[in-house]
Amino acid sequence: MGKSKATVSGDHAAYSSEQKQNMFWYKILSLFSSSILWAVCLSYIFPFIWLLYNSFKTQSQFAQNIFSVPTVPTFSNYHDIFGGTAVYVALFNSTFNTILAIVGIVVFSFMVAYFLSRYTFKGRNFLYVFFVTGLLVPVLGLLIPSYIQFHLFGLLNTRFTLLIPYITFNLPTAIYLYDSYMRTVPRSVEEAAFIDGASINQIMRLVMFPMCLPMTSTIVVLNFLFNWNEFPFALVLNSGEQYHTIPIWLTSFQGEYASNITGRLTAMLIASVPIIVAYVFLREKMMSGITAGAVKG
Repeated sequence: MGKSKATVSGDHAAYSSEQKQNMFWYKILSLFSSSILWAVCLSYIFPFIWLLYNSFKTQSQFAQNIFSVPTVPTFSNYHDIFGGTAVYVALFNSTFNTILAIVGIVVFSFMVAYFLSRYTFKGRNFLYVFFVTGLLVPVLGLLIPSYIQFHLFGLLNTRFTLLIPYITFNLPTAIYLYDSYMRTVPRSVEEAAFIDGASINQIMRLVMFPMCLPMTSTIVVLNFLFNWNEFPFALVLNSGEQYHTIPIWLTSFQGEYASNITGRLTAMLIASVPIIVAYVFLREKMMSGITAGAVKG
């Protein structure tokens, strides 16, 4: 009996020793994984921090050491940028094109996706394939044909020039996302609203659209990023200075023989602020919109 107790005690001690060893290696692995995640996070955050403190440097300070923190910060770059009118013109044009394009994309894609996902009619499959095929078309490959068409119809260098390609080229993605999301919504929701006397317009505006807000947030953020940062079409279709957007304005800091590096870094920082603000306010709904449809209701 005593021998049996000694054996049990020995097994328990061996098990405890093995458990402690496993916990030790688990902590090491956890620490190693956390270190990698922190390194990845810092690699994403550091460029923005680098832009921030270099915007307070002069050209000579930046040339001496591009990674050092400025000992004597200066606001000369901000004074030069906001002291002129070019930045305000670029901000207005980018905001104008981005907001109106997003409104057009959301309205048109939501209506098209609603009827494609909820109704069966002649030509429905053709329309769906037609819009989905638009996802496969390289946008830059349409730059020259678009320029020729815009030139023939006299649409170059106008206030609404960029709205046409911005809305057209982003519709296929938005329609596909809305259609995929609406297929997860039970039809019983619409049937209950229809029994209560709601019309199709009321069902779309008051029932379906509020339920699609997570996907709408995703579409808004994706199109905000594309439209705000779009460069080729803004350069080719709107060459007039009064219609320059933020990406075109950034090229003004690069001359033929010289470059205002700190000024450009400051301008890049200013241009990135609206994108960061939009993502901060819409990130939660965007995440839920991205994961929508993973689990069918």
